Amino acid sequence: MITIDLLNHKSHSDIPSEVSINLNEAIKFIFKAKKATVLTGAGISCNAGIPDFRSSDGLYNLVKSKYPKNIVRGQDLFDISLFRDELSLSLFCTFMESLYQSSLKAEATETHKFIKLLKEKNKLLRCYTQNIDSLEKSIDLNMGINLNEFNDSKTFNQSWKNLDVIQLHGNLHKLSCTNCFTNFDWNEKYRHQLANGLNPECAECYRKYEERLYSGKRLTGNIGILRPDIVLYGEHHPQADILAQGLNVDLRARPDLLIVMGTSLKVDGVKKLVKSLSASIHSKGGKVIFVNKTPLSKQWDSYIDYEILSDCDNFVKILKKEIPDLFLTQEQLDSKKLKNSIKESLPVIKKEKPIKKESSSTSNKIIKQEKKVTKIKQEIKKENIESALSSSSESDLDEALTPPITPTKIKKRPALKRKTSNVDNMANKKLKYELPTPLSSFNDDIIEIASEDFNSTGLRTLTRSEMNQHYNSTRLKQEVA
Repeated sequence: MITIDLLNHKSHSDIPSEVSINLNEAIKFIFKAKKATVLTGAGISCNAGIPDFRSSDGLYNLVKSKYPKNIVRGQDLFDISLFRDELSLSLFCTFMESLYQSSLKAEATETHKFIKLLKEKNKLLRCYTQNIDSLEKSIDLNMGINLNEFNDSKTFNQSWKNLDVIQLHGNLHKLSCTNCFTNFDWNEKYRHQLANGLNPECAECYRKYEERLYSGKRLTGNIGILRPDIVLYGEHHPQADILAQGLNVDLRARPDLLIVMGTSLKVDGVKKLVKSLSASIHSKGGKVIFVNKTPLSKQWDSYIDYEILSDCDNFVKILKKEIPDLFLTQEQLDSKKLKNSIKESLPVIKKEKPIKKESSSTSNKIIKQEKKVTKIKQEIKKENIESALSSSSESDLDEALTPPITPTKIKKRPALKRKTSNVDNMANKKLKYELPTPLSSFNDDIIEIASEDFNSTGLRTLTRSEMNQHYNSTRLKQEVA
């Protein structure tokens, strides 16, 4: 048996590494279980406002302090010997009516909801409880053995499997007759009588009594009294045969996990139940987990695998943190899978590492260093400018200081067209008839001719090309004339 003490740690982060490893192993078996059985005691109802029976502020000690002469031991409050004394019986009735009122005000705890969750996840084979408060019924768990449904052996297995919670010690919310065992619901008349320490008479026994009386038959038997339908110490369980047969049905189903919560395992019948379930579970390779504030004795080392010392509701909260998928509905799981598939399909974007915030002293040092660097840079720039000014001439400085002129488009000046004379126009015209040039009769010697266009000298030396032009122009003049 591995002991995991969680009582001395305020938060889950304060748990040592070795303890955390063992705790994670136990949680893993809960998550992987397919057929889980649960055994609960008064410890799971303490957070609902119902005191337990064995702690310092439990019901036993409260009754002892109130009636020290009448109650020798706390166990005597639920002992069958109470019915031998009228005073102790009246105390029993008063106490049961107040316990019934507190159960009506109580609400299901996180542990009760965890049992409902196991059912919704199809992991719960059966829940056995020592409690008589019936808080499981407030969260729609099927409980309560109806004797009429279990009379037929053919339908026994199906009727047993329809039950979620098996009440090993009876049901406080029902009243039963001590003579005919007929069940009755609480009403205002019965509550008033029990609060005053009186046991109501059984209406069914009284009806049978009147029938025999009016029919003239011999009167047999007594009229029974009503009390809460719970099993007292030293009393034979009226449903013992049904419980034994139903337990065999669960053992044949071969459960793979047993979680014991909120009980110290002091009752003989509960001890046998845990031992038989533990043997069946270990044969399949399953585990037995014990969760309670008080530790177990060494006799349980071979039956319990993990002993977790913790409040039951706190342990359920740890389960929510470690295995959150177990507490999600099927719709929530489907949406989570869809989101994960979308994230996997998207490209991975690397996130920049966050800049660590530095202390005020280090930040001030960095600012001072940055100011020094900027000053040094400014001084270097000034020195470079001064050295450049000293080495350069005035013209260079003027060019350097004058801003650059933005380039402009060069505008083309309009070209002046020269007026052509009539002679040029006539030269450009093509003649209808071309005469052979007589220049072939001239030699290459230079010819001197006189013309009106010449200056006062009257003579000019012409080249061959000029002579040709002069010849062509004189010919045109003649043709025009």
